[in-house]
Amino acid sequence: MSSIIECIRSVGRGERSRKPLTFEQAYQVMKEYLSGDISNDKMAMLMMLIRVQNETVDEISGFTTAIREFVRNVQTPELKDLNVDIDWACFAGKRQVQGPSWQLYAAQILANKGFRVLIHGHLQLGSTREHVSQVIDKLNIPRCTSITETQKALDDGNIAYLPLSVYAPQVETMLLWQHEYGLRTPANTCARMLNPASAPISLRGSFHPGLPQLHGEAESRLQQATDDCSELALCFKGMGGESEFNPKVSQSLWCASKGVCEELYWEEALIEDLPVPQFCLLGTKSEQLQLMANTVIFNVANVLWANKRAENYPREEAIKVATQYWEEYVKTIA
Repeated sequence: MSSIIECIRSVGRGERSRKPLTFEQAYQVMKEYLSGDISNDKMAMLMMLIRVQNETVDEISGFTTAIREFVRNVQTPELKDLNVDIDWACFAGKRQVQGPSWQLYAAQILANKGFRVLIHGHLQLGSTREHVSQVIDKLNIPRCTSITETQKALDDGNIAYLPLSVYAPQVETMLLWQHEYGLRTPANTCARMLNPASAPISLRGSFHPGLPQLHGEAESRLQQATDDCSELALCFKGMGGESEFNPKVSQSLWCASKGVCEELYWEEALIEDLPVPQFCLLGTKSEQLQLMANTVIFNVANVLWANKRAENYPREEAIKVATQYWEEYVKTIA
């Protein structure tokens, strides 16, 4: 018998009686939905009710565990063969005033240095923002329509963009509920956490207050539940909610590793007089070029730091190396 009615009752009762789902309940109901035992209408109702009272760590980690198991073991098992180093989730898009998707430069620099980078995301129906999928062609980053194409792109150039629709169409359906019902659901959080190729390092940007901490704590809960997840996830408030770290502001980040979620605090840090290209392939305005250069450097530095964190690698050294990488890269796009 399906558990959906019990779950709806649990989260939908009156203020004094309602309670969030446990990890086990969230895992089971999502598993049943993905197997086709629960209709879209019932699952959407549950998601909306959870959204009203804010999703919990157990709910998000339970949902995500079920989705990842289904995607990687049932629907798209070939994902396991991709051998990816960095999981870069891009789902939010950026507003025009925030500048183009500079994180793509950072991803490309890391790919040039030997990291295998998988960018994955979704273009929200009706969105007025600029999404990664709309501009990756400007940097010749392969847009893949299958896992086979993704494997070839990674083997050829260490970088690929994989749409959510290719590896998790059911999750895409859940994201479309936001357009249909006008309300964001916990599926938006889960989609960012899927890490389809089980890369050891994951970058998770979000926008709303509390979500970076939720992502970090849910990721640490995933690490406790399964070995098939990120070894380290760096969660922060990204530009417009994207996984693009903003060095212009001081902020708390949440680092999940080995089942423990640690809060970090990194202060605003901008480097002056950086070299910039005469022409930006992404169309950056001249007055934003210095911010672009800093954004790229600090996003590269975050990955370099995360990659060697177990060795107590100083963040300052990571920034220094990332600056060198940027200076080299500018010469190739000037």
